[in-house]
Amino acid sequence: MLNNIHNLNSYDYELDKKHISNYPVEKRADSKLLVYKNKKIIDSEFKLISNYLPKNSTLFFNDSKVINGRLYFKNKNGAKIEILIADEKISSALKKKSPLLLKALIGNKKKWKGDEILEKKINGNTIKIKKNKNKVFFEWDKDISFDEVLLKSGIIPLPPYINRDTESSDYLNYQTVYSKNKGSIAAPTAGLHFNDNLINDLKKNQKVDFFTLHVGLGTFKPIESKNIENHNMHSEEIIINKENIFNIYNSQNITAVGTTSLRVLESIYYLGSIIEKEKHNYEISQEIIKKKLKLNLKESCKKIIDHFYFNNINELKFNSKIFIYPGYTFKACDQLITNFHYPQSSLILLIASFIGKDWREVYKFAKENNYRFLSYGDSSLLFRK
Repeated sequence: MLNNIHNLNSYDYELDKKHISNYPVEKRADSKLLVYKNKKIIDSEFKLISNYLPKNSTLFFNDSKVINGRLYFKNKNGAKIEILIADEKISSALKKKSPLLLKALIGNKKKWKGDEILEKKINGNTIKIKKNKNKVFFEWDKDISFDEVLLKSGIIPLPPYINRDTESSDYLNYQTVYSKNKGSIAAPTAGLHFNDNLINDLKKNQKVDFFTLHVGLGTFKPIESKNIENHNMHSEEIIINKENIFNIYNSQNITAVGTTSLRVLESIYYLGSIIEKEKHNYEISQEIIKKKLKLNLKESCKKIIDHFYFNNINELKFNSKIFIYPGYTFKACDQLITNFHYPQSSLILLIASFIGKDWREVYKFAKENNYRFLSYGDSSLLFRK
């Protein structure tokens, strides 16, 4: 018999369309803020978040930038074919020139027959695509990077639950003000509430730092197994630097801005357990996460710092498939700033891991007090149970 803690049905709740926000508030910091601490819930405003954060906390932000990863073509009969880039190595592919083979999701795939080559012309540049199983072969005329191709011919991909087409305002609203490194097909939405003034205000009492996790399509992938332990988490690319690790090592308290930042912080702990001086390619698998490791966070950081110095590098890329669900013991994160997530998703499992069964009370309070849910919704500050 399936244990309730691992039963997907235990993480379901009713989410009406009226709670899903299709647009953000006019000013980023004007969102509502729910604060959960010591089983108590406070109804507040995001612009006041610094009042609730510990003075000695270091806030870690994900500075990944969303690419124009959705493209539309037409087949010979005029049927619209949608291409959504789904390649976990897209960040490095952006710099490359024609030709290019990438993983992608294909909308209206049945209408794209066999070896038919689809093409479109944008500003005198002809872009051609061809199917190759679950990948798409791209080719274009001009001597430009794929990033430039996407800037000219792609659109920013809004999440599937935002029930409208992409609008010009989304190119600003669906990026954090600190976004820098291109490579995500979905925004790290907890950061959408911050403006420059609020970040500068935080720096008076707290420390802030930035690393990168490129968000992939897996963030929207439904969990299909009733036993959540059987879920195969997607792999995501993470980029950290030496300063990040020193800041984690020296932190007395850590706040993750978003579930992506939390996954980076927790992945760093496991990276320290497997890192070797002369090896450079790493992936944090679920097998590694399930091991009972004797290292603490500072010891893991020390091993990563040694790796930086030994190889005379300041930056390190690695991949993580970390899947956090109830029963997980957090190694790095004390507080989490996050939006309100979809039922039965990997993100709601993470929330349930972080604050325990009280996640239901938090979400009930949010609905009863007209909080806006999902990517363009309101925010919460959660203190770990």
